[in-house]
This record gives sequence, C-alpha cells and structure tokens, in this order.
Amino acid sequence: MSQHRHAAATEGSTPVSGAMAEAMAAAGLEPGRSPSPVRLPNAALLFQRRAGRLRSLAPGHRLSSWLAFMAQLSDAQHELAVIPSVASPETGWLPDLEQLRSLLRGTLPATAENALEDLPWGDGEALNASAARLLTGGANREDIGGAPFIVAALQVAWTRHAGGLEANAISASAVAGHCPVCGSAPVAGVIHTGSEIGGLRYLHCGLCHTAWHHVRSACVACGEGNRIDLRLIEAGEESGSGSNDPARAETCESCNGYLKLFLMEKAPGLDPVADDLASFALDILVGDEGFQRIGGNPFLAQGE
Repeated sequence: MSQHRHAAATEGSTPVSGAMAEAMAAAGLEPGRSPSPVRLPNAALLFQRRAGRLRSLAPGHRLSSWLAFMAQLSDAQHELAVIPSVASPETGWLPDLEQLRSLLRGTLPATAENALEDLPWGDGEALNASAARLLTGGANREDIGGAPFIVAALQVAWTRHAGGLEANAISASAVAGHCPVCGSAPVAGVIHTGSEIGGLRYLHCGLCHTAWHHVRSACVACGEGNRIDLRLIEAGEESGSGSNDPARAETCESCNGYLKLFLMEKAPGLDPVADDLASFALDILVGDEGFQRIGGNPFLAQGE
C-alpha cells in the first residue's frame, strides 16, 4: 500500500512575507484586495521564471536530467514568447515550432535531438494531427518522442494569445472545470495565502497558462464536497520534506478523481507546470490507490 499522509481539507492562512508578497504580485494578486475570477499570463516573464524554478528543483532529484532538459526548453520558449505575433494560436504555433527547432538544434542531448529532427517537418497536417492527439489525451506512441517540442510551441502561441486578452472580458464560473480561454483542463491548482485571499484556489491551465478561481469546497470533476481529502508524500519518499513539500493531491471518493494542488505558503516561487513535473511520485502513489487524475500536464503525455 502506498505511503501518504492525510491533511486537513482547509489550510490556515498565514501572514504575507516579503517573498510571498513578491510571488503574489507576479501572479497579479495583492494582499487586502479581492481577487478577480480570471488571471491572465504574462508571456514575457512566465517561461523565464519557469526555467529558474526547474533549475532550483533539479539538483538531487531523481528526475534531475529531465528537469534540466525542461529548463532548457523553457529558456527557448521565453525567447519566442517575447516576439509579438498577429497569428492565431491555432496556426501560429507551427511557425513557433520552426523557430524552436532553430533555437535548440545542436544543443540537445542526442536522444532529444533525434526526436526533434524526427518530427514530420513540412507536413503541417501531420503536425496538427499530432498536436490534437496530445492535447486530447489520445496520443500515439509515435507522438511521444517529439511531444515536448510540440507542446512547448503550442504553449508559446496560446500563452502569447491569452496574455493579450482583457481579463474583465472573460467570464468564468466559480465551479468551472476547464480554462475559460482555451478550454483545456487544469494542470493543477494553487492555494494562496494572505489576509483576503487565504485559502483561495486558482486552477491553472497547462496550455495557455490562464488561471481561474474555483471554490475549494467542490471537486473539480464532479462537484461533490463531502468526500474530499488531501494527501501528500511521507517524508523520505521523494523530496524528503514531508509536509513541507508544496505538493498535495486532492482526492474525491465520489468520482475517484484527484487534482494536484500546490501550496504557495510552502514555496512562494512555485510554478504549477514545473512543480507538477517534479512531484510525479505523488501521482504514482495516488494512482496506485485507484484515483484518476483530473486534467494533467501536457508534457506528461503517454502513448496508447
């Protein structure tokens, strides 16, 4: 039986430290002010900060090589994301993929370099079909090798698009289970702290990186609120930090679903996508208990 610890369903709020205030400001949150339902990404900063977070997580981690590779990929995404584009994300991601190839060619480990070059370059129909399968959870084995590069280009195009919208023009229900901008499922939720936003949960899109408020009292998948539990890895399992680790899994025994949650008070500089990759062991432990993940990380696609 997998090891885990159960935590209370609500986390107490804490005073806002300097580091916390800085992280909240980066996310568009301010202590003492009511949060808006939707938070749009800053494409010029998001990937740069993710690269830094990945590099801080990599040392000593059993997936250190993978995290280092993802940091390198995030660096390339940052270079692309700051370049304006008038193309729609549905079509603009293909030029982004071409530019990503130019930035990364000759710098990657051999396996990744081969996967990049093996993509069906020049065949937009095949690339779009692969992208569609990756985003809908129906990837083929042939899609997996090049998936990180396809996902990276898609993220750049959609994040640039989302960042150019007006948040007050986007409506999102407090129980919305999918991104109000691109319709994707959440990669994870982040629990904030502070005098006015303590305990509030924002779901984060793994494609366009929009965040939207979702009530904590209801399961994201089925809406049930009475059979929810929080689980975490025991100290010594993966991070060695036990309850000091920011990662939790919110499990629902009504639908057998779970959502990854991250507590900002535990790691003010966390990034939902980066921290999700680094806490993959938690997915394994919760999955062994029969729970199915709600949403997911597009970088963790698995072939059929």
